[in-house]
Amino acid sequence: MLKKLLLLLCFVYQVNAQDSLHYSIDLNRLQHDRLTVNVKLPAGVKEFCFPKMVPGTYAIYNFGRFVSNMQAFDATGKALSVVRKDTNTFFLPNAYTLSYEVDDSWDSPEIKGPYIFEPAGTNFQQDTLFALNTHALLGYVKGKEQIPVSLQLTTPKGLVASTSLSAQKDIYTASSFQQLTDAPILVAPADTVHLHLANADILISVYSPNQKIKASEVAKELKPLLKAQLHYLGGRFPVNNYAFLIVMSAHLKNGSYGALEHAQSSFYYLPEDSIEVMGPVIRDVSAHEFFHIQTPLNLHSEEIGSFDFQNPSMSKHLWLYEGLTEYAAQHMQLQGDLITLPAFLERMTEKYRTMNFSYDNSIPFTKMSKGVLGKYKEEYGNVYQKGALIGLCLDIFLRSETDGRYGTQQLIRDLSARFGPNKSFQDEDLFKLIAETSKIKGVESFFSKYVSGNKDLPLNEMLEKIGCELSSPAGKKDKVALLEAIKQDMKEIKNPSPSQLNLRKAWMTN
Repeated sequence: MLKKLLLLLCFVYQVNAQDSLHYSIDLNRLQHDRLTVNVKLPAGVKEFCFPKMVPGTYAIYNFGRFVSNMQAFDATGKALSVVRKDTNTFFLPNAYTLSYEVDDSWDSPEIKGPYIFEPAGTNFQQDTLFALNTHALLGYVKGKEQIPVSLQLTTPKGLVASTSLSAQKDIYTASSFQQLTDAPILVAPADTVHLHLANADILISVYSPNQKIKASEVAKELKPLLKAQLHYLGGRFPVNNYAFLIVMSAHLKNGSYGALEHAQSSFYYLPEDSIEVMGPVIRDVSAHEFFHIQTPLNLHSEEIGSFDFQNPSMSKHLWLYEGLTEYAAQHMQLQGDLITLPAFLERMTEKYRTMNFSYDNSIPFTKMSKGVLGKYKEEYGNVYQKGALIGLCLDIFLRSETDGRYGTQQLIRDLSARFGPNKSFQDEDLFKLIAETSKIKGVESFFSKYVSGNKDLPLNEMLEKIGCELSSPAGKKDKVALLEAIKQDMKEIKNPSPSQLNLRKAWMTN
């Protein structure tokens, strides 16, 4: 009986070991600006794929175009034929192991295709810097996206790896491909700071080629911000560890910079300059990216929760994922006394002007979100403009209906508690869920008019409730009216009423 039990346990262990995916990369073996990835596959492999798109980017990148020299072998080490079905898909039935080479996306002009925003790509510099967004390096077995995965990473002497992943002896493990590739790795000379706030351990890792900025300086900028965010989130972070991975560059390509959010980290590509110059930029970008720990980490639809790397389906709710996140990043700074009310209104004014000057606001926001990869690609930037103003209007509306007691802060907390990182909502149900959760009359009408509909946002009406105003001409259909509209400022009104001041106080403090 004991022998049978031992045999059974061995069998179960072998099955579990087979049903996993193991990668290994030796960063010391960089040749011709390419890295080699070795993979041990689970049983029953037919197709090995690379992401067409990844969460948070809202663009088709086709990472498989950076992959070459794919080789597959059976359990005896015999080479197998490999058929490349398309840019991102390789057919290799019954393979046991495989290897392939990957070019970096920051410095491979010979590889044709769309420009990849640096925080979503890769950079390989021997003995200096490896920027590893693992979704741009690692493939997955089609049909086995949810099996456990591990990555063994060998780093050059003198460089250290920074990531939100935990590791034992340079081996990183994750429950699935999506979890592993949602955690970028920065390998560079050691310049890190660890902070502990409330329930969370925070890692700040900085690469500055000319040493113009230090992780300790960044930490001083971020600590007050993180404390304000902690208060805004109710005194507890929804994650227990988080990593800020920051690359400063002296030679920005395409003149673009920014960051990409992940569940427990964010990756930054910024101009290299002193902390005096870059401090405000780092604070503002970090405020937005860090708030993604709420959405989509703890609140998301199935389109994100079960992301399809080959045939992604877009959610209708970019107003929530990006717009409300951007609003919260600014509102939090107001509540935390990091900016003044006039400064906050100036930022909202700029968003209002950009919204009107650069984008087509006749398109319902849900419709734009759903079609952002195709027809409405050029409208994506409006998520940070009109999307944030939707958040402002919604927050004041909710507070005005509850004497200031309930706003978007509490709404997101309540929805996150109901769903969380492992439970998705149905895209079509969100507005109904918000009505059920908030129990505030008229909130579904708000969404039908201003988010799934194309009525102009009620900025004047909402601002007036907190003793502010935006004087803009009626209409805005012709060019003259539009130009007049974008000249207007959001500002405090003279002699606000006690009710306006009370609601303003609640909005600015809790």
